[in-house]
Formats: sequence, C-alpha cells, structure tokens
Amino acid sequence: MLDPDDVDLAGLGAARDDRTPGVSWWIDPGDGTIQLVSDRDDEPAGWVRIPPTEAGAGYGDMSDFVEAVQHRRAAELLDQAINGRGAFRRFKNTLFEFPEVRDEWYRFRDARARRGAIEWLLAEGLVDEEVGRRALARTPDPSPRNADVPAAVAGDLADLYGPRLHRVLLYGSWASGEGGVESDLDLLVVLDRVDSTWDELRRMDAVLWRHTERSGLTITALPVAESAMGRPTEPMLIRAKTGSVRIS
Repeated sequence: MLDPDDVDLAGLGAARDDRTPGVSWWIDPGDGTIQLVSDRDDEPAGWVRIPPTEAGAGYGDMSDFVEAVQHRRAAELLDQAINGRGAFRRFKNTLFEFPEVRDEWYRFRDARARRGAIEWLLAEGLVDEEVGRRALARTPDPSPRNADVPAAVAGDLADLYGPRLHRVLLYGSWASGEGGVESDLDLLVVLDRVDSTWDELRRMDAVLWRHTERSGLTITALPVAESAMGRPTEPMLIRAKTGSVRIS
C-alpha cells in the first residue's frame, strides 16, 4: 500500500487534469512513481492507469470558490463569469482584475487537486483507508483570507493607538455569523477616552480604508470610551454591545 505522503500529490493532480490526446498517465502501485506514456508505447506492466477527471469537476471547484470569496466586487463578477458558455475563460480573465483573490484561487485549486488525488488513491485501493482519511483531514480547503480581516484591522488599530486601545469588538451580522459579501464589517473600538468622535474617525480612516481596499468589504468603526461601555445609554451602542465578539 502507498503512503500519501510519499506520493507526488501535485503531480498526480496534474496528471488527472491532463486530457492531451495520444497520451496517458500511469502510477506504480509499489512506490507511487507517476509516468507519462504515449499511445505508441507499451503500457507499463503492473501499473495503474490514471484516468482524467470529468470536465464538470473544474466547474464545481470554481462554483465552490466563488461562494467562499468575500471580496464584494470580485464575488459579484466571478459569479457572473461562471454562468453560461465560456465560463472557464471568463473566470480566468476576471481573476486578473483581483490579484489577491487570484492568489486565493490558486491555493484553493491546488488544495482541491491534492484532495482529489488522495480520494482517487483511496477509491483505487492504493492506500490504506485509515491512512487516506487522515491525509484528507490534513488537506482541507483553504479558508478565505478575508476571514481574518477583523483580526488584521484590530492589529493595525493596536499599532495606531498603542496603550490607548483597550479592546476591539465585532458586532452586527459578522458577529452573529451571518456576515457575507453584502454585509458591512462593524467594529467597536474601545479607547481610554473619546474627546471627539470625528477626530478618532479621522485618525482611523487610513487603516479602515486600507483594509476596505484589500478585502472589498465595507469596514466601519465606532470609537467608544471605556467609561461608556459600563452603562451604555445610546440605543446604537446598546445594540452594538449586545451580541458583540471580542477580537482584540
């Protein structure tokens, strides 16, 4: 039986995606060696042929990726791109407008290819069932990078304010787990004092705008003095405090 850690999973994934006429790919069940064979050559004795994946598998990966994208504009355009004929070409062209999302797609695609390779090895009985399942567990789909946006913003706010920053709370739809590309990312920025809300908003503006540009999300922040958090009186602050999640 093969050990998935000893198999070139990226190479196996590439072999499964290859539909070049006149050639086929094979794997040695003894040591996991992968070899390209021309139709003019003899099939390697004792080896297992690697069939190409179904054409629709690539579309499923694109669809799953688009659902995970949290860059608002990119998600909208990619969703439009994958509908109808020419989806693969439009999807690729759209990604070039969003370099960070394109990098996420490459990570997602590579992880899916590795998972598919392990699943194929399992289906062919080339790896032990338990060993294969453990390998799959170590190869999850990459999380969208935007999932870390609240923490990244909080980190930059900590650099901006230093000891003046007491904590950063996430509230609204993102705190309840319902946030997505159409939802604003709302933060409570709790400071030692707030003499002027507008002054603090101007101070934070560059940080919030930088992360808005990177993520495509609309990021809002409400600066609040620590003293106001004890017994909030404003309805908005009461709603924000209720159900908020601390991220810093």
